[in-house]
Amino acid sequence: MSTKNSHNKGLSRKQIIITLWQALKDAGIASIEFEGPEIAVYVNNPKYILENERVVADLAKTIRKRIVVRAKNRKSREETIKFIMEVIPREAGVSPSDIEFDDVLGEVKVLVAHPEKIGVNLRKLQNLILAETGWRIHIIKKPLLTSRILASVIRHYLEKSSERRKALRSIGERVFRDMVVGTRYVRVIGLGSFGEVGRSAILVDTGESKILLDAGASPTGLGPEAFPYFYTSEFRIEDLDAVVITHAHLDHIGMLPLLFKYGYRGPVYMTEPTRDIAILVLQDYIELARREGRDPPYTLKDIETMLNYTITVPYNTVTDVAPDTKLTFSNAGHILGSAVAHLHIGQGLFNILYTGDIKYYRMKGDKGTRLLPTAAYQFHRVEALIIESTYGAVDTQSREEAEKELIEMVNKVHKRGGKLLIPVMAVGRGQEILAVLNRAYKEGRIPPINIYVDGMVYEVTAIYTAYINLLAKPIREAIERGENPFISDITIYVNDVAKREEAINTPEPAIILATSGMMQGGPIIEYFKALAEDPKNALAFVSYQAPGTLGRRLVEGEREIIFEENGHLRPVRVKLEVKRIEGFTGHATRSELLMYLRHLKPKPRTIIFNHGEYNALTSLALTVKRQWERLGFKSPPEILIPENLEAIRLYPRYYKKNLSLTYSG
Repeated sequence: MSTKNSHNKGLSRKQIIITLWQALKDAGIASIEFEGPEIAVYVNNPKYILENERVVADLAKTIRKRIVVRAKNRKSREETIKFIMEVIPREAGVSPSDIEFDDVLGEVKVLVAHPEKIGVNLRKLQNLILAETGWRIHIIKKPLLTSRILASVIRHYLEKSSERRKALRSIGERVFRDMVVGTRYVRVIGLGSFGEVGRSAILVDTGESKILLDAGASPTGLGPEAFPYFYTSEFRIEDLDAVVITHAHLDHIGMLPLLFKYGYRGPVYMTEPTRDIAILVLQDYIELARREGRDPPYTLKDIETMLNYTITVPYNTVTDVAPDTKLTFSNAGHILGSAVAHLHIGQGLFNILYTGDIKYYRMKGDKGTRLLPTAAYQFHRVEALIIESTYGAVDTQSREEAEKELIEMVNKVHKRGGKLLIPVMAVGRGQEILAVLNRAYKEGRIPPINIYVDGMVYEVTAIYTAYINLLAKPIREAIERGENPFISDITIYVNDVAKREEAINTPEPAIILATSGMMQGGPIIEYFKALAEDPKNALAFVSYQAPGTLGRRLVEGEREIIFEENGHLRPVRVKLEVKRIEGFTGHATRSELLMYLRHLKPKPRTIIFNHGEYNALTSLALTVKRQWERLGFKSPPEILIPENLEAIRLYPRYYKKNLSLTYSG
């Protein structure tokens, strides 16, 4: 097979610039800059854009690039605030204090309580304000709960706007550089998550560019074993063109700042909610290491540098990430902002779909309290699929059954006067369980029982309320009616030591939601030490427990845990009830993974199974091998279960030869 010129060549930089100058000359072009994955056109006459809205949209389709128009000259802040307050309806909930200006990029960020009440097309509003004031407006949903992270992100970009512009233009030079050799081949190399759950990191090499999919840490520790195989000769930071992050769980982002510590200065692509949650998770990772007396692998400064080079991409928006590769994110249904990543390589040459972590369920007849829509499954082209297989060997109970079992456990523990400990991941599971418990209380299915919420759950929940447009329709509609699924009169957010002691020592029954979900640190450990030896209490696991974690040890029956405290060993005898309720998982179960493959369109020629223990990977792979016709494949797919450090050439590939060997006998 040979790579044809048409697969490798798009418009050159020179051709792009000439096309833009010719099409937008009446707007009075002052300069054209490559800023991140966008081409920024600075104009002297922004009113031209308002009067010719379709011109820019059609131009973007013609050159197949994202275009942003910026005004060279802008009105004063006072005049701009006055105009914004006039054009945005009062019922949308905006005050002058909600408006922040970025003088370097010429952008204004507006926090809006009710964006749905603006009443006009957002693009039209942006063009109107640009035409009249010279400022580009960004509407940001004001969260129902106060979020320090959202405020800190806005503040960071305002304070570091000069550094941010420098970073964007540096990224633009990378993304829009003319190709050197074009796409010569497509290879993937597992740097983590192959044959294991955790430290997700996959290198995609096209000959022209190198792209890293995720940069996670292992959930079982903070030492070198937690790192992906960044030290292999296949991986060189100076050769890396882009990093794509699917979601903000530690096993997918935990080692991202490490790349910046060692000199990476290229783009990182993720959704906006993933960026916000990632900052919180990474900061907590540093704090946890320090609390345990370990040196963290990176610093807060590295996280700040990462933030300058982070590009947020909405769902279903095609974005250039390298000269020969475009990225499209689609909803993954796993946690807020989680994405399935579709890579379109070489001008139509080859397409990779990487699921990251997905949740896929039947929407009809499902009565569970779901916070997120199900994962996307329809795409234009898919030659190779890299799919997670965490639950490839087992099916958990249904979501409805899991909710019923949790509510029964609450009532049982309440009746015997105990406390129910629920270890949760701050991102995803914490919000799911809160929504279930608060709804059960409002419907009278559990008695009035205080729910103490400890760890990062509050801050992540606040971020969830800032992106209600990404939540499942029933939840979104409830919030728009003024109902908050994450708060009721029995919800108590723990924000100091006194509240934590109250949760432990109160004579009344209580529910305690605390991080971390696998009991590898966080406040859940303090609650466990204090409450484990009382048989009235109970411990309910509502998420996957990785091998080697304290949670896994307890699930597997260990009943004496040794803790080190101030240089002394303290044994804790586990007398509380231990229960595993896995129907809440944010991962697709075995039957859901098979259902996803059945519904996926189009069908891939090659399927790579990752992010699972080997029994899960082999069980799922053998099932697909036997049932490919039932799953809707017209011919048997090539099935691969690679190991970490193994390189797979996906293109060019002798597909029929490999297929005959795979299915022979």
